[in-house]
Amino acid sequence: MTNETSSFEARVLVFREDSRWTALALEMDVRGYGSDSEAAVHDLCDMLLAHVSFAVQQGHPESVWRRADEKYWQIFEEARRDLFVAKMSGSELPLEPIADIVPLSLVAMKHREEWTAARA
Repeated sequence: MTNETSSFEARVLVFREDSRWTALALEMDVRGYGSDSEAAVHDLCDMLLAHVSFAVQQGHPESVWRRADEKYWQIFEEARRDLFVAKMSGSELPLEPIADIVPLSLVAMKHREEWTAARA
C-alpha cells in the first residue's frame, strides 16, 4: 500500500442564511451547513472529503473544480478587504461574512485499485 500526502487550500466564504450558517468553498462550489460558523466549516470539510474521494474513485480528480457564482467571489474579496482594513486600522473586526483560506489535508491510499481519502 502506498500513502501519498497531498494538500490544498480552499477559499471559503462563511455567511448566515436565516437561522443557519453556510460555508462555501469557492473553487469547488461545495457547501457545508451548521448552527454556527465553526459547524458549517466542519461540515464543509466533510463534504469536500467526500467530493474529492468520489472524484478520485471515478478517475476524474479534475471534476472537483467548479467555480462558484461570481457574486460569492465578490463577497469574499470584500470581506477579505474589510478584515484587512479592520486589522490595520485597529477597528472592530467584522462578524460576517467571514472570508478565510482553509487548508485541507488529504491522504490518498491506493490498495487493490481502490481509492479512499481520509483526513491527515
